[in-house]
Amino acid sequence: MELSLKIAKENLDNIKESKADCIVTLCPFCQTQFDRNQQVVERKFNQKYNLPTFYYPELLCLALGVDIKQLGFNLHIVKVDSALNKII
Repeated sequence: MELSLKIAKENLDNIKESKADCIVTLCPFCQTQFDRNQQVVERKFNQKYNLPTFYYPELLCLALGVDIKQLGFNLHIVKVDSALNKII
């Protein structure tokens, strides 16, 4: 687990350094890992990322007009409101 957290931290550091507003993945497992592990990495390494993470089909559905309440954004651990406001 130590190695995976170090890799996650390195990825999150690079994403934050790029000034990205969010993370979008094609892999549902990756979305879950970035969303859930962000808090673990923040606590372990005393960092703050607050990077909302989306699974690409969520954004595709949003673009196709699916009601935002049906997409489960409220289930994300890292709140997605700030990123969604920039997207919509």
